[in-house]
Amino acid sequence: MDRYQSTKLLSASKLAAEKNDRWLFQDISFALEPGELLHIKGSNGSGKTTLLRILCGLTRADDGEVFWGGEKILRKHDEYHSQLSYVGHHDGIKQDLTVEENLKIANVLAQDKRHSKRKIDLDEVLEQVGLRKKKYSFARTLSAGQKRRLALSRCLLNDTAVWILDEPLTSLDTHGIEFIESMIKQHLAKDGLALVTSHHALNVKTNNYKELHLS
Repeated sequence: MDRYQSTKLLSASKLAAEKNDRWLFQDISFALEPGELLHIKGSNGSGKTTLLRILCGLTRADDGEVFWGGEKILRKHDEYHSQLSYVGHHDGIKQDLTVEENLKIANVLAQDKRHSKRKIDLDEVLEQVGLRKKKYSFARTLSAGQKRRLALSRCLLNDTAVWILDEPLTSLDTHGIEFIESMIKQHLAKDGLALVTSHHALNVKTNNYKELHLS
């Protein structure tokens, strides 16, 4: 199995975020090494999505910093984002396009992100996420689990070391949950990093598993 060549330490120091004159969270610190998973837990409104957006560099923290390889992500913006895939709570797919068309659009965006024209076998990606037989189906006809797989296929297209996933197991049946967990396990085995929010227990608890609780 090929391993990521650009994985570095991802860390946060004393992150804090405020909303409507109250602190969502304060003093959040952690460090993730290659091959490690951080499971972020917390009740609704505890700031899980806000924390993920800060870790992606999409939202500024009210205090604290995020570091990639020991340097602030604001200073390593292009390098960090070339190694980052973010899948939000919503699937972010075009319902009136086919599975293949959605993947082609994602691939063009991935090429822009990588600043390269590395050829990607879209059929191979569809095979990996179990959607090859749905290649010509409209996205709106897919089950919740299949839509989630299509959304996560962007991570494979980007071939990125850092996966940040917001509630990837929502609305999935047992088989869908097991499939997504297997994708995360394969990613970690390549020395990738994963940060996941989920109300569900994650069946990826190895020595590389860490938890962070937001109150």
